[in-house]
Amino acid sequence: MSTDELFKTAPDEVVRYFRAKRSLPSFDWRDVAPQEHAFSWTVAKSMENDILEDIRSAVDDAIINRVPFETFQQQLTPVLQQKGWWGRHVQEDPKDGALKVVQLGSPRRLRTIYWANTRTAHAAGEWERTQRNKRFLPFLRYTLSRAERRRKEHEGWVGIVLPVDDPWWDTHYPPNGWGCQCGVRQISEREARRLGWEDGMEGPQVIMRSWKNKRSGTTELVPLGIDPGWASNPGKHRARNASEFLYGKLAGLTENRRRVAIEDIVGSAPMRAIVEQRLPKGAFLPVAQLGRVLVEAAGSKTSTIRLSSTSAAHILQDDPARQLTVQSFRDAISVIVEPKHAFHSRNSLVLLGIASGQWWRAVIKSTDEGREWWLTSFHRKSASKIDKALTTARRRGTLIE
Repeated sequence: MSTDELFKTAPDEVVRYFRAKRSLPSFDWRDVAPQEHAFSWTVAKSMENDILEDIRSAVDDAIINRVPFETFQQQLTPVLQQKGWWGRHVQEDPKDGALKVVQLGSPRRLRTIYWANTRTAHAAGEWERTQRNKRFLPFLRYTLSRAERRRKEHEGWVGIVLPVDDPWWDTHYPPNGWGCQCGVRQISEREARRLGWEDGMEGPQVIMRSWKNKRSGTTELVPLGIDPGWASNPGKHRARNASEFLYGKLAGLTENRRRVAIEDIVGSAPMRAIVEQRLPKGAFLPVAQLGRVLVEAAGSKTSTIRLSSTSAAHILQDDPARQLTVQSFRDAISVIVEPKHAFHSRNSLVLLGIASGQWWRAVIKSTDEGREWWLTSFHRKSASKIDKALTTARRRGTLIE
């Protein structure tokens, strides 16, 4: 699959999927559970955070600007070489403290990093689009890999037609292994029937094989034909995570998964629905997580910020020129997540920051003795008005330093 083909669909979903991940240093790819890759960004042997962020920045640029692998490699190689993350080196394995000779950067590793991250981000973005369109195109058809060397099992799946929500796609939604270039095509019921699908038809029997993870010592069952670590649907994992958060099923969700769930909610259809006033009165969405410093400064019992349909309506009414868009809401929310300044105002916090090159002033209000936080207003502000607000807050002693 060429770079143009890889990124020609669902770019917003692809970018959001990748950017919401939390960086997670690791020594070995087997140290991170397969499902966790949907929420965390990691590169094996990149224990130093600056190296991890250098590679992440390059992949991010490749996704956004459709950078081909050759350019990605040319730009990143000298950066990694200068920092010593290249060739074979001795590193301490944090698992047992043993010194081991490991492969750091190399052209082959860079190709693997580029391929794995762009392909999975694309697949997750496509899954989100698939879910949006399944009312009209309720089936998926497995399509042939474009790789020069094709796996026999993958060739056997070509032409399989199943409903979008069939459990077979939980494990067999491509990519299904290192270098796998299989794909899917979303189709109508009419085309599915023309291709041979019938009511009650089930997916192929999934034959499992044993695979021992030598890092953890555990033995896992992996579908035949799928590489260990690839028997998952990253887009579906993220969607399920967001759904559980949205409907209050928070048990077992880590702080990172809560944060990712909120970013996915804000970036997709529910946010548009609340701004366009298509959600009923009383409906609300979690839209941000307040930073730990501000949670402590406010004496809050929660870090989750909500936006109600009622507050969204009031915010829109305060904009008679009708200049506020869904992106305006997302910009204001990004300021809440990473404000440059904050100060107290009665039972509210005022957050100041820059998004899309513009200063914003967002207000969140505490209710139920700090058990709930709500986004109540936001406005664009000039730099001079921001300076004036900061001067006043300092004089009153309400600025949170």
